[in-house]
Amino acid sequence: MGLGPFVIISLIYAVIGIRSVVRTINSWEQVWDRKFSLKDRQMVDEAAFFVLVPVSVALHELGHAIAIWVYGGEVEGFGYYGFAGYVSFFPFGFTEIELTMISAAGSIVNLSLCAIALGLVFLRRNPFRAAINELLIQFAIISGANAFILYPLLDLASNMNGDWRQMYTSDVPWLTGIIVAVQVGVIAFGYWLFSSPRVKAQMAELTDVPVGMERGLLGGVRPGTIDVQTLSPQERVLRDATERVQSGWSSKVETGLQRFDGGTAMTVGWQRNSQTFAIAVRTFANARTDVVALNTNPDVQHAHPHLIHAWPMLPTADELTIALRIAMESLEQTASS
Repeated sequence: MGLGPFVIISLIYAVIGIRSVVRTINSWEQVWDRKFSLKDRQMVDEAAFFVLVPVSVALHELGHAIAIWVYGGEVEGFGYYGFAGYVSFFPFGFTEIELTMISAAGSIVNLSLCAIALGLVFLRRNPFRAAINELLIQFAIISGANAFILYPLLDLASNMNGDWRQMYTSDVPWLTGIIVAVQVGVIAFGYWLFSSPRVKAQMAELTDVPVGMERGLLGGVRPGTIDVQTLSPQERVLRDATERVQSGWSSKVETGLQRFDGGTAMTVGWQRNSQTFAIAVRTFANARTDVVALNTNPDVQHAHPHLIHAWPMLPTADELTIALRIAMESLEQTASS
C-alpha cells in the first residue's frame, strides 16, 4: 500500500488521535469527575472524534463483512484508515437485493450505534455524569453525520463506487426508495434533535452547559441565541453599549448575551497580539451592575471573574460604553506591561 492521500490523512489522524488520547489519560481523573470544565469538554469532544469514530468505522466495515458472510460470500480485501475503510468481495452469485443490503449494512451499524448512544443519554433513569453524556452525544453527531451526510456527498462528488452510490443506483427501486427515505428521516430527526429548544435545554442540563450558553453543533459551548424581541430594557442597555464598543474597536470583537439566575451578562471577547481577552458586564435583579474580567487561560480552572467596576444601579448606555472601553484598554495595557 503506497503513500496515497488516504494513507497520509490516516497517519495525520492517528498522530493527532494519539496526542488526544495521551492528554485525556494524563488528565483522567479531572476529565471524568463531576466538575466538567471547558477544558474537560474540549478533551472529551476530541476523544469522541479520535477514539470512538475509528471504532465506529471498524464496526461499519465489519457490518459489510458480516452481510457478505451471511449471504454466502467471501471477503477478498479489507482496508482501514481510522476515519474511513473498505471491504472488497466478488459481487457474483448475489441477488440485487443482497448486493444492496451488503452496501447498506455499514450504515445500518452506524444508525444502530447512534441510537444506542442517544438512548443511553436520554432514556437512562439515572443519567450518566456530564462528561460521559457529552462523549456519547458528540459521538452520535459525528458518526451519524459521517454515515448519512459526508459519505453520500463524497460518493456523489467523486468517482468512487462507494456504499451510497451503489445504494442509489440499485436495480431494486423499492429498496432504494426505502433507503433514501431512511436517510432523509435520519437527517431530519438529527436536525430536529439539535434545533429543538426543549431538547437543547435537556442536552445542556445533561452535559452541564453553563447557564446562558449552549452546545455548539460540533461540540464545545457558545453564547446562547436569544431573540432580540424578548430583551428587557436593562438588556437593551447592555447590548447597546457593547455594540458601540464593538463597532469602534480596532480588532474584531465577539459579543454574546447570557441570561443566568438573577440577572443577565453581556460578554465581550477579542484578541490582540495572539492574546485573548474577555470581559462581561452584568446586571442583577436588584439593578446592581458591574464589569468583570473573565479568565481566558485554559490552564487556570474555576477562576472567579475579577471585578473592574461596579454601580449600585444600571448606568446609561453612554456611561457603560465608556466604562467598557476603559476596562478593555486597561486589560491590554496590563498584559503588555
